[in-house]
Amino acid sequence: MGLHGPGLGVARLPALLHRHLRPSSSQVLAPSPMATSPFMRATRCPIHLPQDRVLADGAFVPTPSPPVASPLAPAHGRVPSFVPAAPPVAPAALQALEDFVAAHPGVLVVTGAGVSTESRIPDYRSPAGAYSTGFKPMTHQQFMGSAAARARYWARSFAGWYRYAGVRPNAAHEGLAALQRRGWLGGILTQNVDRLHHAAGSGDVLELHGTTHAVRCMGCGAVTPRVQTQARLAELNPEVDALARALAGAGEGDEDPPRHGVDGVRSIDDRDEAFRGREDGSVRVPVRRPDGDVELEDAGSGFRVPPCPACGGILKPDVVFFGDSVPKDVAARAQAAAAACPAMLVVGSSLQVWSAFRLARAAKVAGAPLALLSVGPNRADDLADLKVEARAGEVLARLARSPRLLLPHVP
Repeated sequence: MGLHGPGLGVARLPALLHRHLRPSSSQVLAPSPMATSPFMRATRCPIHLPQDRVLADGAFVPTPSPPVASPLAPAHGRVPSFVPAAPPVAPAALQALEDFVAAHPGVLVVTGAGVSTESRIPDYRSPAGAYSTGFKPMTHQQFMGSAAARARYWARSFAGWYRYAGVRPNAAHEGLAALQRRGWLGGILTQNVDRLHHAAGSGDVLELHGTTHAVRCMGCGAVTPRVQTQARLAELNPEVDALARALAGAGEGDEDPPRHGVDGVRSIDDRDEAFRGREDGSVRVPVRRPDGDVELEDAGSGFRVPPCPACGGILKPDVVFFGDSVPKDVAARAQAAAAACPAMLVVGSSLQVWSAFRLARAAKVAGAPLALLSVGPNRADDLADLKVEARAGEVLARLARSPRLLLPHVP
């Protein structure tokens, strides 16, 4: 029986949620009393910036500097657990990157998932990313080939949307936007689908892989806002909508909840009461995956997905799935920008995906210098003129406050 079978009223909601939306991996969280809205924004906190020292004997000692109030500080003043570990940026590395930007005004920026992890959006390839847990994203072929696969995708995406849509830009997005407004940076080519560059105020953003904030009909090609599809899904699946909203509100008090059990639940593997509200008001929150997905067991069972209202075709997020290709016009625009740029800065991307790596290669072939701001091995390591391994948010916040880059660039 589906979610809309006879006799499924509000009184049976806990059992219904337990049966159809039990998380296969989960976190536990006690809701904040202030969590009245899934879109409530927390006050930003001061950020502590590191100051390294070299002792008389030559020993390198990283030590913290006094707190510096910053409008570019990460949410809640702390770093989410799935942000790749990185040491504080060395002063020499920060100076080198500042010199790079100042010497090449109009730098073309390429961004990847590492820019958005500090906004609590998981990535795929970092040591703590989704791939490290055995997660496999749905391919384009799987989505198009099965109604059951589409129901599974939309159920997971629907359940995670209320929190995902309320995510805000972090210090990396805002630092890039500030430098772009002053003329030091040119356009932004992003692999991300979250639209956080737009939310931070950046202009001239080309989305290489599309965006989750739009939905495309695979029949007639009509593109509509995701919020419209979300509303239709909510109408067709009201019980699931009630759960999704409850989870979004429950998680608002702490956007990076603990990984081990609290409030009487032993651990994240104690799943018998998954998705059930308890007497103390706490609720188990599902593990989030990249691009707004959440981990649900038996996702899609009984979940109703509407067709295109214009032609009855299949609705799909306007995103390039794995196994799909970047649209030809988007690829051509990105390639042209890379070939004509004065310099390229890659932020938060390992460039393992060919559609991104070829942009770095095109810039180098055209004679442009290349800088990398990322953690861990990079496919373009051998091409780079400069590499800085540090958190994007820390580096770009400090770069945006550099006295030399505070003034607008005058050609």
